[in-house]
Amino acid sequence: MSFSDDVKHELAHLEVEKKGVHQAEVAAIIRMNGSILISSGKLAVKIGVYHGDVARRVYKYIKEEYEFNSEIRVKQNNLTKRKKYELFITPQKGVYDLLENLGILDKSHSILFSVADWIKENRDYQRAYLRGVFLAAGSVNKPKAEYHLEIRCEHISHAEDIMELMQKFDLDPHLTEHKKKYVIYLKKYDDVATMLNIMGAYNSLLELENVQIFKEIKNNVNRRVNFETANLDKTVKAAMEQIEDIELIEKEKGLENITDSLREIALLRKENPYASLKELGEMLEPSLSKSGVYNRIRRLKKIAKKIRSGKNGSSS
Repeated sequence: MSFSDDVKHELAHLEVEKKGVHQAEVAAIIRMNGSILISSGKLAVKIGVYHGDVARRVYKYIKEEYEFNSEIRVKQNNLTKRKKYELFITPQKGVYDLLENLGILDKSHSILFSVADWIKENRDYQRAYLRGVFLAAGSVNKPKAEYHLEIRCEHISHAEDIMELMQKFDLDPHLTEHKKKYVIYLKKYDDVATMLNIMGAYNSLLELENVQIFKEIKNNVNRRVNFETANLDKTVKAAMEQIEDIELIEKEKGLENITDSLREIALLRKENPYASLKELGEMLEPSLSKSGVYNRIRRLKKIAKKIRSGKNGSSS
């Protein structure tokens, strides 16, 4: 299963007790995935979802709150083998009242393409509605390179209302149009994590946080390795240049003709081509600081430079 499936399965089993919360959640699912049918002058509702536990969650609410006759039908795509669950509320008295209560229809039986005011005005209902739209038409990836959570809507007015609900929780949603649908998406880790927390997907949030921690550790290790590799390359390059200077002095002037202190560090460098200046200093007896070693190396470089320019090197 994908990370999206894991999140939806967790949300489908989330226990909520406060009155109206299930109502807001179901309102979102019907708004996103519901169809209104008319048969013999009575209304019926068909709701399609791709997770059986989500379908059963809606079915339970409809059964307990309204005592409607309803059934769940299962269809399977022969190509993808993916199952689709259709909850069908048969034509019966009270369906209109249900849809009006949920904010799907107004009093003139016109379909509304916005979030009901009673949902916008209550924090718990806002959370439930966002959970419902995600259960119906949301997805979130388990990040390898980047974070991405999205919700697809049919109508721009509804998409704008969903974004407004997100913004009430300090989220930063973006909107784009793709294949005749409006896609609301979050791209930042903090936003995706907050959205999971808002919806109540606490186990999935913990898993996401673990991924984030692992990514941060990996990035820190990579930065340190790159830094140390760069420093090593720099040290090796400098050491090779120093050895070239020493070999030039040895050939053209002779190491016996420079001071004891310079000859000592020159021989030590030749014997330890990959040692750092600090390590060279620690090899001396008595030991010498890094700056002291650097000063001697600098004087050797000055002698080599004079040799290259055709002048005699100084032994001072």
